[in-house]
Amino acid sequence: MKKQVTVLMSTYNGEKYLRQQVDSILNQTGVQVRLLVRDDGSTDQTLAILQEYQDKGLLRYYQGANLKTARSFIQLVHDSPASDYYAFSDQDDVWLKDKLNRALSMLASHPGNDSMPLLYAGNFQMVDANLNKIPSADHYTTQTFANAIVYSCCTGCTMVMNRALRDVLKNHPLPQHMLMHDDWVHKVCLAVGGQVIFDSQPMMLYRQHGNNVDGGIHTLKDKVKKVWGERTNHARIMSDQLEELQEMYGQQLPVANQRLLKHALRYGRGNLSQRVRLAFDSTYAIREKPSLNHEFRISLLMNYW
Repeated sequence: MKKQVTVLMSTYNGEKYLRQQVDSILNQTGVQVRLLVRDDGSTDQTLAILQEYQDKGLLRYYQGANLKTARSFIQLVHDSPASDYYAFSDQDDVWLKDKLNRALSMLASHPGNDSMPLLYAGNFQMVDANLNKIPSADHYTTQTFANAIVYSCCTGCTMVMNRALRDVLKNHPLPQHMLMHDDWVHKVCLAVGGQVIFDSQPMMLYRQHGNNVDGGIHTLKDKVKKVWGERTNHARIMSDQLEELQEMYGQQLPVANQRLLKHALRYGRGNLSQRVRLAFDSTYAIREKPSLNHEFRISLLMNYW
């Protein structure tokens, strides 16, 4: 019997590319797909398109208050029905037909699939608005909790989680401090002792069209600009997020992860000497892709982290 995957999609004024993405989800092979859509306050023809598909019994959608992308997706997790697996979907990409089947095969082959929180994170092919390929650096997903404290490099539109991880997330309230939904889910999975499975094979076309919430291109200059801009609008958003994770999931964290988290929070909010020590602490450093350490170090040195 085919495993059921509930695909969770948040829409907002996505009329231009929505049909193409929905069709690519409905055309997945080897799995039973159920598509649940939460509209985050669209004012274009998005709702009419969703209604058309719903009238044909191809998806279910509902409207909600404008929560913005991150909270809208986590709300979807809380509103999701029972299923074998769950996947996040953007409104403007295109999935290869065996994207979900490949993800489920990799998750099912893990010995802890029935009980351990597991998260599949895949690669992607960046394309322009017309689906022409765009050259891009190799994508990488961090796979340890120490590395996730530095940077949760995990693209939401590639993610598929098992029931155990969805239950962990659903049994806690929506967080107040989130960079993005994928960042939060990735951190929670690794924090509570779950595992992340990275697939280097691109299984989707990640469309870049100028209106993306996160376009997937992050140079050192981009990171400095991002940190500087956010520093004036947020108060230590990264450590606030980790502190909330500690408050919500602290009792579920293995002892080693509790120590990693407490040390990072203590030194990340300490004096300059302590922040420098944390910034270059080899325990946390991402060795496989050193450029992912940049934002962490910049934030600490600027006393923003």
